[in-house]
Amino acid sequence: MPLRIVSFGYGHSKPRPSCALMFDARHIRDPYLDPALRDLDARDPRVQRAVMRSPGAQALLAVIVTAAYQMLAQAADDETVTIAVGCGGGRHRAPVLASRAAAQMDHLDELRVQAAHRDLDEPLLAAGTGDAAA
Repeated sequence: MPLRIVSFGYGHSKPRPSCALMFDARHIRDPYLDPALRDLDARDPRVQRAVMRSPGAQALLAVIVTAAYQMLAQAADDETVTIAVGCGGGRHRAPVLASRAAAQMDHLDELRVQAAHRDLDEPLLAAGTGDAAA
């Protein structure tokens, strides 16, 4: 059974409504605000550490994984379950959390888990773009 965890930036647009669940990571401390991390992205270990050390990040990751398991338990065998995780620009918080969730679930042989990062390679947005509650 396929599971797709998509990260995105609200500042670029919301994901299509075809996702089963959508999680908002904008309450997690934003590495963009740190000048040393701003121009980096979720592929950099320093960004990953900053995101995962932020208050609430571990709890949100646990919720994403738990919810994914619940959605998979209810899905048909040939159905792809898509979960979206969003942050302001889609370059820091959301892709770290999506990648971590996929990695935590990838050990299950019956699953084909894919993390996809819609906005990871998009240009940086201006401070505060995409941070308002949607």
